[in-house]
Amino acid sequence: MYPQLHDENKLLLIDRFKQNYLPATYVPQEYLPLIIPYAGLYYEQDEDHDMLSQHFSLGPFSLWVHDIFARKDIMLCAYTPFHLWALHFMYDDSLRAEKLFKTNEFVLDERECNLFNLYAEIHRVPMPADKKILSFHINILPRALAQLVQQYPALCYLTNKKTDKTSGVINQQPYKINAVCNMLIQNILSCRYVENQAHFYLHRCCIDLFLNFAQQDAAAPNPFLLSNQTSTELFNNIFSYLVENSHIAHNITELANMFNMHGAKLSQGFRQHFSVGITPFIKMNRMMFLYNHLMQNSFKLSLLAEITGYRNIQEMINDVDGYYGCKVIVMRREM
Repeated sequence: MYPQLHDENKLLLIDRFKQNYLPATYVPQEYLPLIIPYAGLYYEQDEDHDMLSQHFSLGPFSLWVHDIFARKDIMLCAYTPFHLWALHFMYDDSLRAEKLFKTNEFVLDERECNLFNLYAEIHRVPMPADKKILSFHINILPRALAQLVQQYPALCYLTNKKTDKTSGVINQQPYKINAVCNMLIQNILSCRYVENQAHFYLHRCCIDLFLNFAQQDAAAPNPFLLSNQTSTELFNNIFSYLVENSHIAHNITELANMFNMHGAKLSQGFRQHFSVGITPFIKMNRMMFLYNHLMQNSFKLSLLAEITGYRNIQEMINDVDGYYGCKVIVMRREM
């Protein structure tokens, strides 16, 4: 079913036809802190390398996290047994893929992301000794992405992209992992929910990562008007403030006054820096705050509605249910 490789060639499965997870007892103790409770696990070890792979089946999304450490020079042979799109984020280090797509090499650079169109073929990626990488990617079938457009129209930009009949990178240039994407990924890596609580939370994180990438790719041809150091620091401060005060239902006028900025400049600059509108970002943070506190039973529903600015409990519950596509009260009862 999958290619058989030997010696320094190490098969890295981008996805699988059938999942056959290992129990956590197969994973060495030093890797246990990395395990996400909802994940299905794969682990490989020999004298050349260690590879911990974690998988999540999330509706149309197939989410993978690969922690790989090379003791010796190895050749990662990345392979998918069927055609898919993979939204890929690279952490810890950089790798150069050999003869990948239309170029002699393609750099998988640290803290960068790309959207790949992959067919069933092997892609060779040399990994020098003593390197460690974290490869994070969300796979989806192209037809499944198209089906999401009705609910999330902004994804239409990606579904209209023309792709070749061979594997390739869909975006014209790699993009840096911005603060919003990094926040979503870190929330996934630190998620301690199980069963439905994890499924709906992680599924929404995948949606928001694809929406952010679509916005970033759509804006790529336009000049970045607010790129000086002062404006970058200012917008990073705004971002940090919103994350730290995610329970507050801010509006643009309030924020503009708070940071002594015109509302239009605030909206434009925030979108340019983080590839999401400031109003959707405020809602994203507020929904995460509510979901986490609802699942953790850390506040009475009436108090939670009050501190997050809702008129009543039902309005709050309807908002969270709509955002995550779930029934949070039912899940609270199941805990």
